[in-house]
Amino acid sequence: KTAFCHCLIGLTIFLLASCKSTKYVPEDAYLLKSYRVRVDKEQVDTKELNAYIKPKPNREILGTKFYLGLYNLSGKKDNGWNRWLRKIGEAPVLYDGYETESNSKQLGLYMRNKGYYDAEVSDSVRFKKKKVQVSYDIVAGIPFRLRSIDYHYEDTTLRSLLAPDSVNSLLKPGDLFDVDAMQAERARIETFLRNRGYYNFNREYIYYEVDSSLNSSQVDLTIGIKKYILPSDEGYYLVVPHRKYRIEEVNIYPGFDPKRAIADNKGYIEGLTTFRYNEFEFRHEDKLKADPGVISQSVFILPGEGYDAEKVKQTYKHLSSLRIYKFVNIVFEEKDPGDPYMHDYYPLVCHIQLSPTTSQSYTVELEGTNSAGNLGVGGNLNYTHRNLFGGAENFTTRLSGAVETIREIDEQGFGNMIELGLEGRLTFPKFLLPFKTEQFIRKYNPKTSTSIRYNYQRRPDYTRAMFRTTFGYNWTSGDYMTHIINPLALNYVGMLNASDEFLDDIRDTYLEYSFEDRLILGTNYSFIYTDQDIQKTRDFVFFRTNIESSGLLLKGAARAIGAVRDSLGRHIMFGNAFAQYVKGDVEFRYFNIMNDQTNLVYRIFLGVAYPYGNSITIPYEKQYFTGGANGIRAWQVRNLGPGSYNVRNEPDAPRWPNQTADVIIEGNIEYRFDLFWLLEGALFVDGGNIWSLNQDDDRPGSIFEWHRFYKEFALGAGFGLRMDFSFFVFRFDMGMKVRDPAQPQGSRWVFMNSGYNRPQFNIAIGYPF
Repeated sequence: KTAFCHCLIGLTIFLLASCKSTKYVPEDAYLLKSYRVRVDKEQVDTKELNAYIKPKPNREILGTKFYLGLYNLSGKKDNGWNRWLRKIGEAPVLYDGYETESNSKQLGLYMRNKGYYDAEVSDSVRFKKKKVQVSYDIVAGIPFRLRSIDYHYEDTTLRSLLAPDSVNSLLKPGDLFDVDAMQAERARIETFLRNRGYYNFNREYIYYEVDSSLNSSQVDLTIGIKKYILPSDEGYYLVVPHRKYRIEEVNIYPGFDPKRAIADNKGYIEGLTTFRYNEFEFRHEDKLKADPGVISQSVFILPGEGYDAEKVKQTYKHLSSLRIYKFVNIVFEEKDPGDPYMHDYYPLVCHIQLSPTTSQSYTVELEGTNSAGNLGVGGNLNYTHRNLFGGAENFTTRLSGAVETIREIDEQGFGNMIELGLEGRLTFPKFLLPFKTEQFIRKYNPKTSTSIRYNYQRRPDYTRAMFRTTFGYNWTSGDYMTHIINPLALNYVGMLNASDEFLDDIRDTYLEYSFEDRLILGTNYSFIYTDQDIQKTRDFVFFRTNIESSGLLLKGAARAIGAVRDSLGRHIMFGNAFAQYVKGDVEFRYFNIMNDQTNLVYRIFLGVAYPYGNSITIPYEKQYFTGGANGIRAWQVRNLGPGSYNVRNEPDAPRWPNQTADVIIEGNIEYRFDLFWLLEGALFVDGGNIWSLNQDDDRPGSIFEWHRFYKEFALGAGFGLRMDFSFFVFRFDMGMKVRDPAQPQGSRWVFMNSGYNRPQFNIAIGYPF
């Protein structure tokens, strides 16, 4: 297998490299091989400068013009194969002298916009055979900076608001005379005023005046605020102070029909039934299907308050999150004040139009499954009711079944795991608490969730059933943070059957206690932070931490009632030695978006679980494991570690991988790139291991010890192919062991050991992280 893979990779590289890169470059033309932009000021962002270069040379993957190579593999004949190669490949990008000259002008314009008005841009072209390298060299010169910033209020009514806010200005004396910064300041002032009642204000009322007559590379900047241009009924325009608006009334249309409104808006509105709820006027026909209290708590636009663009945005967000409306539209109507005099506030009427979506649906799914690297096939029958009790309660239930393959430890045989499950979840768009939380709801958009799940698993070595129910809350704080807390998380794991071979393997060992019937009653909390913006292509991070505690409540109850103890001193409740432990882990990911086709992803995952009190070990399903499609991919799932433990050295080694432990350290680096069609490629390096904390663990080398844990890191590397179908990603990864901690000291670097090192193939659904 290894030799085949090496040959395949080598053949691919050979075919692409052997194709002459200028094969389809016309006789009198040149291939644009590369370009570079150099500037003598480190403060200038070369990444932004590169954005102005057009056209770009043919795209590269790891220094190879892969897409051009595919194009060049095509022949001269017009047939299906050649057309396909040209479609997925990339035609040669040719040098154009006019484009080079245009690029130099654009770079000069960019430098002037950044304050470098004396910048000089030169370009040079190097011809070699049929290829061209272009260099753009920029001598920035002395930049112009802001000496002073003043304000000119043509509309003096805004002085009292804007003058104190000038401390928050993006423009400061000494800053570069940067046009982009000036545009950003216009947008900031616009947002500031629109959030304070000025409904009709926009950035076009803000202008700049510049005095650069100082002959010292300094400018005096004046920010001017124009008056409001008001169209009159007579057809001419009046120049007046900007108007401040107050919400006079809010009309909510919970069953809005846009087609009927377009056909006859006046007749449609007049035919609606109106009633008042709190501060809002509800207008509807037929029976109201949604609780007005739930709708009103999602509306931030309140009568009597000034217009606030941020509250309009929050209203859109919260109403959409109810998931019972297909469209949410908010329009404002300026109301005639009734007299020609100036007013402190002008009346504004808000109309919130809510078009309902279908409340009930069901889906039948056939899907590939991937439980920690075990590939299989499954099916789901899903039912959803988005408004179960009329208060936007979202109820979902799922009946599922799957069959997955499990490889033996020696990878010589396979077994099947059969899994059946039934799950129900009910989510309320508020906190279910005994006290009023309306203001909290408006601010944090909280939800209450309760779920119940039964799962049956039959593996080759054992059969078990799991019951789980949770009750908890989740809410957001800001645009990037999410909190999830489950005050009640009840799990019961019952071992229904186990093979004699499996029982013999774990009998009188530390692992025996991990496979007992177990009652788990605890609390968990998760915090998630991500600054990903799907509307923008930029770097972003993802951070998640989980904290879990189990057994405290049952321990207190056992002591209070004097519950009996077993031979190991554990309290027995409901015929079960309940679990008691604490567990916490953190995960950090950094996504470096290099360009539209490539990105580099870093991940680190750290976790520790500690049993105490009523538990000798952590329950099996709560322990950490690695390997497989979502871990260290050069190892089979649950077949790495703990520490330097080598299960193959056991005289009666188990057939099926089951290595879990209390501590995990895992890190990954993955380089992802587009190939062609739906196909994406990846190169990756994975590292880490798991360890046990309990000194009674009888697996040699499994204990976490500070003086040697770093010597027991496993390291794997490989490549992957992914097919992105938009609604799911099919993934194939091949990992090779680079360093194996299970080998003796001095023999752990195994990458070049072809007799030992066989590739590990992983087929999965979705990205690994």
